[in-house]
Order: sequence, then structure tokens, then C-alpha cells
Amino acid sequence: MEKASNPERSGFDLLCVIMLDRWEHITSRTNRSVALAASLVDKKHRDEQRLFLCEGIKLFCEAVAAGAEIEKVFVTHRAAGDPDLCRLLERLPKHSVKIVSDPVLERISTEKSPQGVICTVRCLDKTHKNNTIYNNPSRPPRRAVLLDGVSDPGNVGTIMRTAAAFGIDMLILGPGCADIYNPRAVRASMGTIFRQPVVRVEDMAASVAALREAGAEVWAATLDAELTVSELAEAAEHKSVCVVIGNEGHGISPEVEAVATGKVNIPITSDAESLNAAIAAAIFMWELRTNKR
Repeated sequence: MEKASNPERSGFDLLCVIMLDRWEHITSRTNRSVALAASLVDKKHRDEQRLFLCEGIKLFCEAVAAGAEIEKVFVTHRAAGDPDLCRLLERLPKHSVKIVSDPVLERISTEKSPQGVICTVRCLDKTHKNNTIYNNPSRPPRRAVLLDGVSDPGNVGTIMRTAAAFGIDMLILGPGCADIYNPRAVRASMGTIFRQPVVRVEDMAASVAALREAGAEVWAATLDAELTVSELAEAAEHKSVCVVIGNEGHGISPEVEAVATGKVNIPITSDAESLNAAIAAAIFMWELRTNKR
């Protein structure tokens, strides 16, 4: 006996066929839209176009859910045949969706095994001047993490994801930090780039001073501190407390350390020289999380 057909599934399949005929099909790797998307691997072109790449089904779904301004979606014929994905594509303007061959998608992709979907997204407004790093100068963020020259995109993306998980109010990125729109950072953020408040500042020391002026404690994470993260967390319950994480190789700059409230560390054994920046940031965020109860 044959299985009864699923009318809802059949309707989705028919929708996919109709939509596939409506969308533009691209088979040339030199197509202008394809070349522009492929160029976004470089920061220079991301800055010029004010666009960045989101690769994979999850990131595309996160971009749609967040209401991000999606410029183009490049999707293989096979991937576009998925009913759930097809319904999301249907919500976009017709000219935004491009059905591409596998070789075309591979030219844009930064992954070894592309999932069949890549979109270009308009950059978010995450750049502010030093005096606007928080909305109310008399009430600084309760929990913030400052990144002083954290240059690895994977670390920056992972810290974004962790900050969202632990309820950190804000990430503040100073000079020398990796671009949050770097494909590795976007991928490591797992979509939290669309939700986690992140701002960039031109002068980290001035930003630390501004936070302290507003009443926050700003602690520099260093190896030679006497105060431990656990001791800081015990005293931080009813305070605005921020932590600065330094560059992977050189730590926190002397200028930033000089204006911080003090220094704090994570006790480690003598067998290890230091912790990865993202791991260190995660430990501080876990200890200082706002949702302990």
C-alpha cells in the first residue's frame, strides 16, 4: 500500500518549484553580484560596501529573524528545494534571491564544505564615539566586557556568543580588535552578532575613564593581580562592574591598565603560561553574570 501524500508538504514543494522559476539563476563565477560578494572576505571591501557575509543556514535564519537588511542571498538549487528555507526566501524581495551553481557558491564561500546558502547583509550600527558608549552617562552598563586589542576574529566571535549567553550588557572593542564582520567572527558568533550590543571606540583608555566617571568599576584582567575573579564576583553583586581583556600576546596596554580601577586575575597552575582570550573572557562573564539566580 502506498503512503498517503501529505497535502501540506505537497503545497510546499509546489511553492518551491514556482519560486525557483521566478528567481534569477547564475552559473558564471564572474557575475558582478558574485564578484562583489566574494570580495567581502577582505575588510577593505566590507568597509567600502558596508556589507558582510553570513554563511550557512543558521546564520541566514538568524539574519531573517533579526530583521537584518539582507542585500543578496546566494542559494544552490538543491538547498532552495528545502520547503522551510524556501518559505524564508519567499519573504525577501525577488531581486535579492539568486539561485547559483555549486562552483559559483564555492567562489563566495570561506568554508570547506558550504551548506548551500550565503547572504550578504548590511552592516549594523555598532560604531559609536567614546562619549556615547552607554545610553545614560549617570547609569553605566551593569556588566560590560572591554576588549583591548583582541585580534583573533574567532576569539571576538566566541566572546560575542558567550556574552549573549551570560547576559552581558555590552561589549566594547578598542583599536586593534578584530573586525566583528570578519567571516570567522560572524561564524563564531553563531548569530548573536544580531543581538549582542557591541560598540567600537577609538580610545580605550578614555572609554575606561568615562565608565569610571559614571560610577562603574573597570578591572584589568592580568596575570600579576592579587584579586581573583571569584573575590571580585563576591563583591560585585550590587555594583556596575566591567572587565578588560587584553591582546592574546601582549595583554592590556599600559595606558588602559593605568586608568583601570585595579587588576584581577584567574588563578591557574604553573604548568600554563596563560589562558586563551575567549576562555578567560568566558570565565569572567560566568562569574559576573547577571542571571545568577
